[in-house]
Amino acid sequence: MAVYRYLKVDIPKERVTIERQPDGAPALIKYVLEAHYNREKGYAEPKRTTIGHQCLDDKSKMYPTSQYAKIFPQEWEKITNKRTVPTIKRIGMFSICQAINTKTGIKDLLDGVFGTDLSNAIMDFAMYSIIRRSNAADSFETQMRNQLLYSGSEGHNDTWYAEMFDHRLSKEQILLFKKNWLLQCRQDGVEEVWLCVDGSNDDCRSRGVTIAEKGHAKSGGTSTPIVSFTYAVTDAGLPVYFDTYHGGLVDCREMQKILDDISECGVKVKGVILDRGYCNSNVLAYLNGKEIPYIIMVKGQPQGLSEITLKYGNKIKLNAEYLVPGAYLFGVQDKCQLFNDYHHEDYVTLFYDYTNGSERITALLKNLYRILDKANADLRKGAKSPQIEKKYEDMVEIITKTDESDHRRKVRCAAVKASGLQKAIDEKGLYSVVSSQKMSAQEVHQRYVSRDESEIQFRFVKSQLGYGQSRVQSDAAIYARFLAGFVAAILRWEIWQAAKALDQKTSQMLTEIDRMEMERINDVYTYTHTEKEVVRKLFGKLSPATDVTALIDDSVKMENDRLAGRVPTLRHRKPGPKKGSHHKHYDADGKVIVKTGGVPKGSKRPDINKDGTPRKKPGPKPGTKLGKYNKDGSLRKKPRAEAGIASRRGHWQVVVISPEKWGIIVYEPELSQALRCLPLLS
Repeated sequence: MAVYRYLKVDIPKERVTIERQPDGAPALIKYVLEAHYNREKGYAEPKRTTIGHQCLDDKSKMYPTSQYAKIFPQEWEKITNKRTVPTIKRIGMFSICQAINTKTGIKDLLDGVFGTDLSNAIMDFAMYSIIRRSNAADSFETQMRNQLLYSGSEGHNDTWYAEMFDHRLSKEQILLFKKNWLLQCRQDGVEEVWLCVDGSNDDCRSRGVTIAEKGHAKSGGTSTPIVSFTYAVTDAGLPVYFDTYHGGLVDCREMQKILDDISECGVKVKGVILDRGYCNSNVLAYLNGKEIPYIIMVKGQPQGLSEITLKYGNKIKLNAEYLVPGAYLFGVQDKCQLFNDYHHEDYVTLFYDYTNGSERITALLKNLYRILDKANADLRKGAKSPQIEKKYEDMVEIITKTDESDHRRKVRCAAVKASGLQKAIDEKGLYSVVSSQKMSAQEVHQRYVSRDESEIQFRFVKSQLGYGQSRVQSDAAIYARFLAGFVAAILRWEIWQAAKALDQKTSQMLTEIDRMEMERINDVYTYTHTEKEVVRKLFGKLSPATDVTALIDDSVKMENDRLAGRVPTLRHRKPGPKKGSHHKHYDADGKVIVKTGGVPKGSKRPDINKDGTPRKKPGPKPGTKLGKYNKDGSLRKKPRAEAGIASRRGHWQVVVISPEKWGIIVYEPELSQALRCLPLLS
């Protein structure tokens, strides 16, 4: 690492540590690139790099290193008047986004709503969220410096993104984009769907965010300021809608808004598949009132479910009569009223999963033994009533027994309460799903399993994209951040679909994509196409109609055009519907308008043109005769057949010998050639 001792620069004030060196050597100035949280150690582990050596005569300045030029390219350019261009740039993520845009048009939609500059920044931030699994912009500049970006060679820093999220993306624009994306999905064939809706919340302690309200946070707090959000995806997992709202709003009311917005865009909701968080009387009443079919995982043990569990719980366990075909489950369906405050009967399917049941019983016993050991330790210390978790109170009892070391002495100890433990064991492996329509246990299972696709998307947003805590200072920034997260979820879903078709893991494919690098040789970037075959197949799955080699070469050419001062050209989705689909028009009721070619049957053209002049019918007027001469003055010839053209009728044939002579050739049935030719008058 080179140290430029002929230069002096100010030591940065943020994300910098100063490490003293022995023997009077200059202290090292280290810059924190990133800090990943280590769950095992319980704290974040920073990753640092040396950006300078502290000056001995001025403690506020340092001699910069080559790493300083990479991390602070703009400052370096001011000091040296030299523009730093990375020798190596990664182009895989940019190229994959280009392939996705040719298929879905996501970048084109952003261009139409926010303009090119802002849409470039949104796409860059979405790529950053996928690569780094974070929504915090503080490390964007350093992490994405060697990535090919939409916004240009240098991209933007965290201050610029904070300003963009706060002021430059209006809520009206975000609503317009969500509507346009729904219309695009409908045009691409998403017309009738089973919709998977799920909600969550983020911790948000900023006073500037007015929609943050105290509530039950997913992070574990019971009175933590939170901001709620909801994502809606198809049963195949395609993200179609999202919304962000204040933490105190009930999920049921927000779901009504989402269903209304989706229906207004012409997408018919065939039904909804919901998690147990939506299983309450308000949601069931709303869905039944709107006549929307539903499949919902039952939460807890409502009164109606308890009766079914008592009736069938032990009966279906490992009973071949109740085996669900094609699954390792046993199930039965019955009709009952789930909630006391909602007088309506639904179809409830009770399932028994013996694999899940055995795992949960094992986990239950481990926790129970841990609680017993802790309770006995407290009793030995003299505690009158040891602290026992509420969940295990029915499984633990305090008894008095004879001390094994001294039979004359009685001791108090914690022991297993068999009746309570048995009840808990009987419940393990049992779960239930409520549906509005009568279905077989197999149909209910298959429909609810499709929700697994949506669960993957929710995990993308919640954990892999870093949307578990909001670090913004205004309501506008909250909406804008989740817009970027929604775009990232769409991009990652497309990558996941392509990787799944190739039987590959998404994380592994993202690693392979990020290894694609172009090198700068003589101020021009080149790429030698050394990507793996599985990466080429991934590009082919994302955009079958696009040549993979040409797509990647276009990415290299775009950066070279920027360096040369030319305007780069991006790939766009072809206008019109996606290949393989048909362009459809809809009336006010959402029905397809079928158009046939030509004028309506039985209609006649008017005799008067639009300009008021009489319409001239084609052809000569009735009663007129052709002239004797052509327009060029030559004698007009009457139409006759050309020489060699014949008309055969049975065993004779009229032939043209010349334009002036005609004749008849007579054939005999048994012979294959003419016997004689009878001349006719010319």
